[in-house]
Amino acid sequence: MLHAIKLFTKDVAFRRNTCHFSRTCVLFVGLLCSAVSYGANHILIVNVNVWDGTSNALKKNHSVLIEDNLIVAVGSDVSSPQGALIDDGNGNTLVPGLSDAHTHFSQTSRSITGMRNDENWMYVGIKSALAAKNFLMLGFTTVRDLGGPAFGVKQAIDEGLIPGPRIYPSGAFISQTSGHGDFRNYNEPNRIIAGGPTMPMDQQDWFYLVDGKAEVRKAARENLRKGATQLKVMAGGGIASDYDPIHSIQFVPEELKAAVEAAADWDTYVAVHAYTEKSIIRALEAGVKSIDHGQLISEQGMQLLKEKEAWLVPQSHWGLRPAPDLRKKLSEREKKSLMVREGIDTEMTLAKKHQVNIAYGTDVFGSLGNESRALNEFTSRVQWFTPLEVLKQATSENARLFALSGKLNPYTEGKLGVIEAGAYADLLIYEGNPLEDEQIIVNYKQNLKFIMKDGKIFKNELDD
Repeated sequence: MLHAIKLFTKDVAFRRNTCHFSRTCVLFVGLLCSAVSYGANHILIVNVNVWDGTSNALKKNHSVLIEDNLIVAVGSDVSSPQGALIDDGNGNTLVPGLSDAHTHFSQTSRSITGMRNDENWMYVGIKSALAAKNFLMLGFTTVRDLGGPAFGVKQAIDEGLIPGPRIYPSGAFISQTSGHGDFRNYNEPNRIIAGGPTMPMDQQDWFYLVDGKAEVRKAARENLRKGATQLKVMAGGGIASDYDPIHSIQFVPEELKAAVEAAADWDTYVAVHAYTEKSIIRALEAGVKSIDHGQLISEQGMQLLKEKEAWLVPQSHWGLRPAPDLRKKLSEREKKSLMVREGIDTEMTLAKKHQVNIAYGTDVFGSLGNESRALNEFTSRVQWFTPLEVLKQATSENARLFALSGKLNPYTEGKLGVIEAGAYADLLIYEGNPLEDEQIIVNYKQNLKFIMKDGKIFKNELDD
């Protein structure tokens, strides 16, 4: 049976969606989900070098026993229950599933404005499902979605309808008028000023444009009502939004506190989009627990982040992308992007110096196929951190951040980001040692031999 699953999942992993979700493709995805779910209650993986998510070294020649969706034993002398499926890891490296603390599964086009005005919601939903599958096949078994209508994709994944990572959803971006969530056309009126209906996309958990404490509370509570595990607030200027400069500080302290209070009442927290020192400090003083981006932070801001025990979720891989051509006249977005890029080294150096809580989050979105860029953060972060430190950020450290969702945490049956008894059976097996060489993870097509999420096998290229 296990051999059949290997052959099936191996074939699945390398088919690249040529059917464009035709009837055949839908049947194919359904077969994938059912095939990997079927089998004995126990799976024993033997002959692997295990990294448990927190240690500084591998545990050589270990075995891992899985029962249903949880790990029940890890060690050098784990016995096999009767009828267990046994898989030989061939001396390769077994690590916890990766996680990404900053994704947007619903943003699957190059232009947010184009999605808002030109794409059908069902088309967007199908592409979101494919993006989720692509992330899983990179080795990401858990993500935090920081804005957009991810509730339906999360439900479909949790029910086993489609393959994908666990999702901690935020729901609609909470933005002030003229903020980073204001993607109206120039001549489109503000619904508060002009009255009347909003754009359909704005009614589908994309953006809530709100001003004042009462409206912020209403937006926060609406997201929580629909299933948000944390809230996402736009606290400063953005690159992709056309009407707010990077230096702008968004939402006054009372408005930010209103979001924090609404989240705390539900036992969870607020994450903010913020680049600049002033916007970061204002957010931290309001009680925000997650600063996402932060490239224009300074010493004072990093010290406050450390003092507040908040989290920094940077994206250093942006520095690997081609820089704007300074010989040409730059667009406003290119000017913004250049400002942010120039702050990457300062941010990461200060984060290392002050030993702040740092999560692995990539903010990779856009056209299908871009998902593999999420692994480039391993390549860029080793300028400041060791491969082992980055791997911890992408596993056990991210799990600590996700746990801030408190009583709203939807995944409490087991632990995330670790390999130990009682943890979720989210396992990756690599050929090579990713604790010493981050490119083992980056070159996933060559090195990632085995993917298990929630006790189900989604890829198996281990030799019999």
